[in-house]
Amino acid sequence: MKMVWLFPGQGSQRPGMGTSWYGAPESREWLEQAAFRLENIPLRHLLCDADETTLQDTKNAQPAMYAIGLAVVRYLRALGAEPAAVAGHSLGEITALAACGALDPEWGLYFVRERARLMSQAPEGGMAAVLGLSAEAIEEALPAEVNVANFNGPAQTVISGTISGLATAEEALKRAGAKRIIPLRVSGPFHSPLMRPVADALARILRDAPITAPSCHFYSTVSAARETDPERIRALLAEQVCAPVRWTETASLIGPVAALEAGSGGVLQGLCRRIPGAPDVRPADTPEACRSLATP
Repeated sequence: MKMVWLFPGQGSQRPGMGTSWYGAPESREWLEQAAFRLENIPLRHLLCDADETTLQDTKNAQPAMYAIGLAVVRYLRALGAEPAAVAGHSLGEITALAACGALDPEWGLYFVRERARLMSQAPEGGMAAVLGLSAEAIEEALPAEVNVANFNGPAQTVISGTISGLATAEEALKRAGAKRIIPLRVSGPFHSPLMRPVADALARILRDAPITAPSCHFYSTVSAARETDPERIRALLAEQVCAPVRWTETASLIGPVAALEAGSGGVLQGLCRRIPGAPDVRPADTPEACRSLATP
């Protein structure tokens, strides 16, 4: 049975997440190839030995998560599995495009490295998760310098903006009835209009990117729609960093089908459990988990 393959983004990284994948020849070959292409990034150290603080650095987290996602893909394909459809949360969207053949995996390493570098130089700002308040109520309460960054589900929305704007937003959201507001450990106001300079720089990098039509259904969390046109995908990849992640809509569009989360963390499993009509997501974070999914 074909399943939908879902790919998590930054924030799902965990210490030691690559250890089991280096023990499997099918995935180790890709990881060694990725380490060679990434040159000055110590990929094996990041995946096997780095601590949580090191992995929180955007320049480390994004290449590590992309590499692990495609290590899972290599292993699944060695088992004879192919996706019915793919989607990814933020960074995971790039992994999804490589998994469905729309993006060359090695070029993706270069792009993710540059994306991480540019995002780590983002304007000053931050992000926070808002729990227990609808997205509509949150949007009504936000000041002009703060925007919704992630529509993660009915009870969790992430906001992004300037430091002063987030402080103002926190007070307004508490008055509106938010249960909790949790600052996120990120280096900038990701997925907000403040990231426009980064989006413009990524658009220049993507101008000559080898992007082709996906080999299976690809769902973009920028448009919350199935996308097939390479030029449209190219534009969305650049726009992604200053646009919200529309995960709730995308998960509902995919529907209540069998899916796997290809990589570390289990974040997408948790989000989808709280979205009515979303995929039934199972973990694919170790070779053993992949084998259990591939067994009829």
